[in-house]
Amino acid sequence: MADCPAPEGRVGPSTDAFFEELSDALMGLGALSVSLEDPAADDPGREVALFGEPGSPSGLRAWPISRLRILLAGDADAAAWWSEAIGLRPELEGLPMEVHPVADEDWVSKTQRQFSPIVLGRLWVGPSWHDVPESHQPRQPAGARAEPCAIRIDPGQAFGTGGHATTQLCLEALLRRLELGPPPARVLDVGTGSGILAIAAAHLGAREVWGEDIDPVAVAAAQRNAEANGLGVPSGAAVVQFCDAGRAPAGSFDLVFANILAQPLRLLAPMLLSRTRPGGSLVLSGILERQADEMLALYNQHHPHTPLVQLGSREGWVALGFLGAAQ
Repeated sequence: MADCPAPEGRVGPSTDAFFEELSDALMGLGALSVSLEDPAADDPGREVALFGEPGSPSGLRAWPISRLRILLAGDADAAAWWSEAIGLRPELEGLPMEVHPVADEDWVSKTQRQFSPIVLGRLWVGPSWHDVPESHQPRQPAGARAEPCAIRIDPGQAFGTGGHATTQLCLEALLRRLELGPPPARVLDVGTGSGILAIAAAHLGAREVWGEDIDPVAVAAAQRNAEANGLGVPSGAAVVQFCDAGRAPAGSFDLVFANILAQPLRLLAPMLLSRTRPGGSLVLSGILERQADEMLALYNQHHPHTPLVQLGSREGWVALGFLGAAQ
């Protein structure tokens, strides 16, 4: 580990590029991983919180002092490696450096213990190494009201295993929507990530479900997750498909999910509202509690005839939207 000041003592937009270039250089020397941390993270009086989202203005892009945590192979000579790193990057010379051995552990089991199933009413979501409890074993007919539903999502490169508060808020909103009437026939999941919301909607009775994402890795992962949950294209009476952002079929949808972040939700407001069928449902998440009032005002300015409300809150996050039963 080494504590490193921002370039030339300044914190600004160039700081991200500096540390990204530095990390690439250290990885090129054989580091297994390079991470950036706040060295004051355990001191409430000194910790510096970084806020900001893609597309939002922010003058603070890194900590004034950042800790580089570097992982080397077990047989590496850390002191010799650090000397070589200083030769490549002279700005590292003189930085305080500590070396700590990392004990061997069963990292697979340790990682798996971090991902436990969640139960939200009749919905069970868990990774493949957990058994579905008898209470949530699917029965026929699939998608019927009050029918238990089990979804398997393994952690991977795309966001969404069911463990995050924002995902749970969306799943709870879906279950509330199903209490109002028949399942929404046509569903759009914007920023689908792992595809968990699209998969849940399809399992719970939707006939046509589209998930789109700006990340092609997420699109591929979502399709694999859908197939692992018995959903193909088509799957029985349902069509479940994932695509690049903006490539879902034209027209409106009975239910639109957008579990992303506040800044993209601001930018996408006209599109998301136009894609929601009159009388349908819109569920927005990825919004901090402190952002809720501003987001409600923005959306309700665009959509005064069906105002958005807060649908739920959990762990400092909120879900906003409206729930209708249009088909």
